Parts: sequence; C-alpha cells; structure tokens
Amino acid sequence: MEIILRFIDICRFKATPADVPGSQFLLQISVSIYFILGTLIGRISEDWAVSLATSLSDLFVMIIVTSLLLKIRGFQARTQQTITAMAGAGSCLAIVGMPIVAWFYHTAEQEQMNGIALLFMVMLMFWSLMVTAHIFRYALEIKSSTAAMITVAYTVLSIVATGLAMSGVA
Repeated sequence: MEIILRFIDICRFKATPADVPGSQFLLQISVSIYFILGTLIGRISEDWAVSLATSLSDLFVMIIVTSLLLKIRGFQARTQQTITAMAGAGSCLAIVGMPIVAWFYHTAEQEQMNGIALLFMVMLMFWSLMVTAHIFRYALEIKSSTAAMITVAYTVLSIVATGLAMSGVA
C-alpha cells in the first residue's frame, strides 16, 4: 500500500522517482500492471490484437526512451527507479482514465455528453504530460522547460509508435 501512495504522490507532484524503492520485483510488477491497464484501455475501442500491440509499443517506447535519456545524462543507475516511477504513475493515471475513456466511447452518439467526456480526456492527457515532465525533470536533473520539451518529443514518438502498431506496420 505504501508504494501505491508513493505513485499517487508522484501524480500529485509531491514525490519524485528518487522516492521509489529500487527493486527489480517492483519494476516488473509496475511494468506488468502498466501493460495490462494499457491493454484494457485499448480494448475499450479496439480488438485484443490491436490493444495488445499498442500497449506493448507504448511500453517499449517508455523503457527505451527513459533508458536512453538517463544514459545520455550519465544517470544509468536511476533507470530502475525511473521506469518504475513512470509505470507506477502511468498505472494510477490509467485507473483514473479508464472510466473517462469508456464514457467517451459510449457517448459517441450524444454530442453534448461526448464533448464533456472529451474535455475530461484532454484534462487527463494534460495531467499525464505534466506527470511525465515531472518525472523526467527530477530523474534527469534538468529544468522544467527542458523536461516539458522532452516530454512532448517523447509523447509524439509514443503516439507514432502506437499508431504504427495499430496499423500493423510495427
């Protein structure tokens, strides 16, 4: 329960990746839960194959980009904690987002309700970007503005990778 509260604190900007225990087991659990939740969210609007492919591509982008950024900065020792923080915080946001995404797809016929659901999705996406920038800022020891630019580039790369996975190219 303590670690879940730590992930929630990261989402609330009250904790950093350094506050997450460095544990291979915790990393594996966090990444697995992140993958499962991503697959379930994808399943709301796609079939199982597409949902699994997009969740897997998102996970790979997260691991590869985070590892490369930490290596470039010379902070490879932080990789385990940072990926655990990304997956754990991402899982918390996915739990909050799952009903919002479901609401959006189930109100597609009702313009006004769908617009409200879309607004909540945009707010959730903005919050997710801020959390990712927060994690990058502290893990990489960089300015907030640099973390924001890296987060945008990372997000674009992730969207491209998941789009390719959805199309069957990747």
